[in-house]
Amino acid sequence: MPRTRTRRSQRSGPLRRRPPSRFPVLAVALAGLSVLLGAIGFQQVTAEPTEPITFVVDEGLPYGITQQSVEAAAEGIGLSHRPFTLHVVGRDLEWSEYSDGETGNADVMLSIADDPEDLDLSLPDAHRVAFSGEDYSDHYEDAATIRETFVNNRTLGHGPHAVLGAGLTAADLRFDGGARTPLLWAPLAALPMFAAILAMYRWLHRRRQERARYRAFGEAQLRLARAVLELETLQLRVDVAAALLDEPEAAGPVAGRGPREQLRNDWKRVQDLTWDLARTEQGLVADLDGTVSPLKARTAEELEADLGGFAADTLDLKRRTDALAQAAEVRSGHAGARSVLDQLALPLLQSIDEVLAHHGRYPAEARALEGHRAQLLVIAQEVAAGVGPGAGAGAASVDGTESGTAAGDQAAGLVARHGALLERWNAVEQEIRATAARMSRHMDSPKTLPNAATTRSVDETVEERARARVSVSTAGATDSFTELRAALGLGHGHRMGPLQATERVLELIERQEAHGNPAPPPAREASGAARYGLAMGLIPLLLALGAGLLAASQIEDSHIQYGKDLTGDRPLAGLQVYGDPGQLAGLVGPGDHEPQTQEASLDLDYIRERMAWSAAHNEEAALLPADLDLTVALLPAAEYIDYIPDPEYDHRINIEYWDLLEAHRRVKQDVAAEYPEVLDSETGDVALGQAILPVWLLDDGSYAFSYALTGEFSVGVSSRMGAYFFNGTKPTVYGRGDQADVSIGWWVAYDLKDLGRTMEYNHLSVDNVSPAAVFWAVSVSAWTGLLTVLMLVLAALEAGRRRQGTAAVRRELAGLRKDLNGLALGLDLSRLDLVAVLGSDSETGGRAEQADQRLYESALVTAWREVMALERLPRREQRGAAWESRVRHVRRLVETLTSQRADAARRTDELLSEQRFGA
Repeated sequence: MPRTRTRRSQRSGPLRRRPPSRFPVLAVALAGLSVLLGAIGFQQVTAEPTEPITFVVDEGLPYGITQQSVEAAAEGIGLSHRPFTLHVVGRDLEWSEYSDGETGNADVMLSIADDPEDLDLSLPDAHRVAFSGEDYSDHYEDAATIRETFVNNRTLGHGPHAVLGAGLTAADLRFDGGARTPLLWAPLAALPMFAAILAMYRWLHRRRQERARYRAFGEAQLRLARAVLELETLQLRVDVAAALLDEPEAAGPVAGRGPREQLRNDWKRVQDLTWDLARTEQGLVADLDGTVSPLKARTAEELEADLGGFAADTLDLKRRTDALAQAAEVRSGHAGARSVLDQLALPLLQSIDEVLAHHGRYPAEARALEGHRAQLLVIAQEVAAGVGPGAGAGAASVDGTESGTAAGDQAAGLVARHGALLERWNAVEQEIRATAARMSRHMDSPKTLPNAATTRSVDETVEERARARVSVSTAGATDSFTELRAALGLGHGHRMGPLQATERVLELIERQEAHGNPAPPPAREASGAARYGLAMGLIPLLLALGAGLLAASQIEDSHIQYGKDLTGDRPLAGLQVYGDPGQLAGLVGPGDHEPQTQEASLDLDYIRERMAWSAAHNEEAALLPADLDLTVALLPAAEYIDYIPDPEYDHRINIEYWDLLEAHRRVKQDVAAEYPEVLDSETGDVALGQAILPVWLLDDGSYAFSYALTGEFSVGVSSRMGAYFFNGTKPTVYGRGDQADVSIGWWVAYDLKDLGRTMEYNHLSVDNVSPAAVFWAVSVSAWTGLLTVLMLVLAALEAGRRRQGTAAVRRELAGLRKDLNGLALGLDLSRLDLVAVLGSDSETGGRAEQADQRLYESALVTAWREVMALERLPRREQRGAAWESRVRHVRRLVETLTSQRADAARRTDELLSEQRFGA
């Protein structure tokens, strides 16, 4: 039956017909969605308007606005993302048109009519714009902006281009047809990609965990198969040991019914656990194979928990099996009893040696502890010396009946002797525990008595130290220490016996040296980790919300760009003067490199120099954004305008708005008569790249600047061009008072600086997207992106840390081999020191020293084999926590052996010095 189960265990593989994970498919789908959104967003952001705007212009409109002139102005630039029709009328709109949206075949209606009582310069009249099928009040801001664009262009002297500007503004506000801001599309495209990365990372992480679970399951299957295979052998050992314990010659303090029943009970538990695990294995394999019925199948969580439980149970089975086999060897007087007792003695003796290093603290207890140590070593040496000859004699006389009987008697005697030795071992351990307990109590003064929390902390630390000590003593090769003690009846109420007591002494000493208190309160590492985790989760969230708020504010104010860095880098392209500069009064004040007359200051090079100096010394100034030919028109004010002094400011004059518009019309005509290139012959507006700067020459020789009439026209929202109408209706007067000696050329350069800024603030558009949508898109995308980046950074740092740690551990392993070489070379000297010198002066006649040297050499061989095994592992397996843990165990073992060798050498020197020179 066991062989059948073994074949089943070996045939069962941990990975079969696993259902495909949906994470890779999800990641690929999300990545594809990200690419698709990115392509759509790129197309939306970079798309240029291609649909022409249809203009329908009524006849008889002022300012040169006709069907032909508007179409000429719109040719090539009157485009929109969606086609629409703009109907321009010269009358006031009716209620049904602007309130009910009855605009006929037009999509938008624009009235260029005016109310003489309300020029709607400061507050545009939204009633003069209508949208098809909609109430203007539902889009009041859009209607007001369209009307404002027309009025601003009209103030600048435009006619057809004023209509074109209103149409382009309507195209941006009402007929864009999509969100065109990268602030929306970038996070929308990035979010699925981040999610895809997270999905792939999660899948890889789960795959790594799944492989680790199945690897652990495979190792557990191997442990179970070994246990099943060795079950009959183990039963034979237990039966032999029980039979020997039943012999009358085996009667002793610990022989007889008690040990025999304990062995049989332990065997029964191992057998039952083995078959239970075999049945559990079959169920787990069926679940992994997918051959179990759906009603009986485990859930993923249950399967994961059962796999972990199965691995833990097989480890427990291995420990119980090893402990039972070793206990049977000891009980039966087998030759392996020596190695078993050595396994029990080594960690305890190493711990006692470290306690004895502090013998100056507690001299009386240290002397007692040293005596107990010698007693343990004597018992171990007696076992080593007493088993071999008896076994050999029994083996030599196995053929004869009488010799066989003698061998049986000798075996029973070995059982009795081993029972007596275990009883003595047990008594020595109790004395060690009592002595160590006294040492611990000496460190607990009334002022430093630990509280309950500290006691738990010390107990937990002592338990960890004891386990680590056992692992170190065998280089991590065995973990059945506690089970072996229980099988041999060496509990003393503690799983690890006196080892915990000595480790408690060491822990209290270390705490007292570090803190001045043998029992400081435990550190709250969990709260620190919780705060760190909270910070790592909260900081990306706060940063993401901040990014969302910033992006939303940019959307809300995307058209308000005042204060931006100006980029104009074009100097004035050309300059010409219309009119008589001689009418300008006054001389220019003396100065280096300054013109001496007003006429001389109207020079292209001088004006360029002044503009360049202003741009170099003023961060808020720049040159022109495009090439511009300027015509300075020196015009007698009395021939063009009716003006009066401003009653509030003596340096200003007042001009009626309608007079200003009429004056601009006449100025364009008069200048074009001499310089025809300044006007566009098809539209009657100033040509693109041209500008006329009217200068009103007053009767006293002073002058005032009007609006610069340029080929640029106001387009979009919040444009500055033509917005400040009062610069034309209330111009500042120059050439008198404190500014009489400032040349007109200087003021022209100053005016051009403002014109360049106004041109850069033109053509502003608004993003047709909700700020709330941008906020959530940016916030979620930024949060996901930050978590992704943080996750990848942490993973990279962890991988780098592991790589560096692995390299450091490899170097450490090479150093351990050198240390072991040194210890091996000094082995003969160690034997001389410990056995020949110290043994000759020992109260035990050298038996304790012989056992001490034997245990030292056994541990040295163990460390050597472990180092060789670690070095022979493939390079890919020389990494990970398990491998590093094995190296750490070897390092601690080598450090312990080095310390023992140094202590033996010191004691030898002291003894020889005492013998040579006397006490």
